Amino acid sequence: MKVIGFFSEENKKFYDVNTMSKILGVSKTKIQREIKRNNFLEFLKYKNQHLYPERTLFHLMEIVLIEKLEHQ
Repeated sequence: MKVIGFFSEENKKFYDVNTMSKILGVSKTKIQREIKRNNFLEFLKYKNQHLYPERTLFHLMEIVLIEKLEHQ
């Protein structure tokens, strides 16, 4: 799996939707739906991509984990 992370000048890590989808093992539409539902408004636009901070990835990990545990 190829993970693409971007670093800002402040050493913050940013991830695009495709990378988050690969890390979490869910579809891109699910990632985009959760981002919109939870109002993760902090993003960086770079080369026509929306890059979200690492904190957003961790919140999405928590949401996906809770959903998977509830469905077992």
